[in-house]
Amino acid sequence: MTPSAYIARILGPVLVIIGLGLLLEGETFRAMAGEFLRSAALVYFSGVATLAMGLAILNVHHHWTRDWRSVITVFGWLFVIGGIFRTLAPHFVQEIGEAFIAHRRWPIMGAIVTLALGAFLSVMGYQDIWQAKRRVHHRTSAAKSSGAASHSAKRPRRKSGEGRSAH
Repeated sequence: MTPSAYIARILGPVLVIIGLGLLLEGETFRAMAGEFLRSAALVYFSGVATLAMGLAILNVHHHWTRDWRSVITVFGWLFVIGGIFRTLAPHFVQEIGEAFIAHRRWPIMGAIVTLALGAFLSVMGYQDIWQAKRRVHHRTSAAKSSGAASHSAKRPRRKSGEGRSAH
C-alpha cells in the first residue's frame, strides 16, 4: 500500500464521520466549537497536535502530482499552517473561529465540504480493494491450456524385499 492510500484510508473515513456529525448535529457542533474556542489551552494543545499530524503527513508524503495524491499533500500543509497559527497565536485563532461559527449556515456548509472531501479520499484510499473484488482471477495451468495432459512415466514397483539389506 502506498503512503497516499494509507493516509487517505485514515483521513477519508474520519472526515466522513465528522461531516455526518456536522450534518446531523449541527447545533451541538456549534456549541462544542464555542466551548473549544473559549479555552486558549485547548486551542494551543490542538495546534501542537495538528502541527505534529501535518509534519507526519509531509514526512512520508510530499508529492505534488497531477492526480488525487496532491490532496494529501495539501492536507499536510494545511495541518502544518493551522498548527503553527494555533500554537503561536491562540487568541487570534479564537477571534477568527468565533466569527466563523457565528454564521448560521456554518454547520451545513462545513458538513458538505467535509463529507465531499472525506468521501473522495475514502474512495481513492480504498479503490485497490474495490477494484480487486471486481476482477475475476482465473488460474490456468499449462497442461489445461495446451489441451494435452502430460503424464510422467511410472516407475515400476519394487518387489518386496528388493533393495533391502538383510541383517
